[in-house]
Amino acid sequence: MNENQEKKRNKMAIVGLLVLIAALVIGIKLIFAGLAAALPELPEQSSQSMDAGSVSQSAEADISTENDLPAPNFCPYCGDELSDSFQWGQFCPFCGEKVE
Repeated sequence: MNENQEKKRNKMAIVGLLVLIAALVIGIKLIFAGLAAALPELPEQSSQSMDAGSVSQSAEADISTENDLPAPNFCPYCGDELSDSFQWGQFCPFCGEKVE
């Protein structure tokens, strides 16, 4: 009789662990779905804006020394406000166009 009870406990433990794993997977999916709904969608980035991330800082420094004009406050293409660290020759983080 003890052997039957032990087998029954083992089966219940396995079923319990499977239910726990399923609950964790569903919970993680719900968390990611909630995050996707809470975060705003990012605009599609063109290949030019992808290339902007690979520009070295020394190249950016060279661009800023070539142009003595103050950096723009707004993108001339999309009109979004640019950060204070933005310089001429960089790509707009919103539309991906090069601001020259």
